[in-house]
Amino acid sequence: MDIYNKYTWTSGKADAAIYYTNTNKNAYIWNSRFNKKLHNLKNYPYTTWYISRSFVRKNKVYYSISNGGKVKGVVWHGYVTPAVVKNLNSFNSDSDYLSYLNTDKSQKLSRALLKLIPNANVSLNLSQQASMNKITDYQNIINLGTVSGTVTEGAITHKTIVHDFLMGFSATNAAKAKTAGKMLAAKGYTSDKLASLMSQGYQVGIYVNDGAATSVGKSGYPSTISFKSSVQNNMAFVIAKPKEN
Repeated sequence: MDIYNKYTWTSGKADAAIYYTNTNKNAYIWNSRFNKKLHNLKNYPYTTWYISRSFVRKNKVYYSISNGGKVKGVVWHGYVTPAVVKNLNSFNSDSDYLSYLNTDKSQKLSRALLKLIPNANVSLNLSQQASMNKITDYQNIINLGTVSGTVTEGAITHKTIVHDFLMGFSATNAAKAKTAGKMLAAKGYTSDKLASLMSQGYQVGIYVNDGAATSVGKSGYPSTISFKSSVQNNMAFVIAKPKEN
């Protein structure tokens, strides 16, 4: 990542900052010459955008933007807003954390993954411990993130684990979760099996950073984004049973 100043910034694909649409009005994505409207952000209200460049043109700040696929171009910076993930220690209860998972834009992948587990019983405590790779209060731990399988992306088929596949840029959140579900089912963790484990008192620990920032400056420019965090695992997805006292 190269930072020249507050407004001019470039990055490689792996370091691209994640943003979300910040308007419900006409907001156009232009080609690099600014002589052709390519897309209207109004038609992409829930899309995850990857910002690889920030630059100034006629005293306005613009971003080079992509959805990780065919939708790409240049957009005025005010039409999008940075994705920021909250500190897990800022939540006070399971219900508080679940509300965040169900509503925050940064947690779209979490929501898609939780749909794989009927009647998922999300535990804040397990999520916190899993995010630090230090689970001590639980037994019979099943790390769904380390389940391995074969994935086909385009013309390439390769072996991977759920965690690594989910952290890639090549698919939508729904598509990622669907593929992860197939990988889990192939190893016996079908929706019926996971639902059965929930009925036996198992809980879900989930933390998905998905490349979101941990903090950002008031301006929202990529150069003000910070990814510093005490969390050890950028994607934790486990189920486990609380230890009996």
